[in-house]
Amino acid sequence: MTEGSGRVNSFVLPSDCAILAGMYKIRSLTLLALVLLGACAPLSIYYKEGADVVQSEINLTQCQVSALKEVPRDIRTRYVPARYAPYTHCNAAGYCSTHYRMISPARTETYDANARLRVKVVDQCMAMVGYRPVALPQCNAETTRKTALTATKTLPPLTPKSCAIRLKSGNWQIVTP
Repeated sequence: MTEGSGRVNSFVLPSDCAILAGMYKIRSLTLLALVLLGACAPLSIYYKEGADVVQSEINLTQCQVSALKEVPRDIRTRYVPARYAPYTHCNAAGYCSTHYRMISPARTETYDANARLRVKVVDQCMAMVGYRPVALPQCNAETTRKTALTATKTLPPLTPKSCAIRLKSGNWQIVTP
């Protein structure tokens, strides 16, 4: 493992291009995984049996606008310090010293301090007009195959077996087998 005098465990590092290519590949795979997981996520909607889907979207938009007026954005910035990890380096003479390697650089993050409260206000507003939040699981492949795919126009009665099919148009269909 010794390569010449005074050099212990010397490794050749990959070029900057190889490092960047690896980082882009990891980022692309992460983005793909998030998209695929999003396709499996349950459909979260505000539900009121017999309500028109278009009217429910209008009600939701009105509640969101009202909530934004009642609870305005409060954008704040926080500082996240750099993170370091210790490692030990030993030279050919056997002298060891501890050094620190940066894991993530310091950064600032912005966030809306009122976001959670605004969500509560939207939930209350929708409840006052008769809606409740529900999350419907994705329909299995067999149910999807047996169903004529058309967007839901009126919210149907729900049962424990109800599920949702996301359509390519971005709309969804609620199925109650």
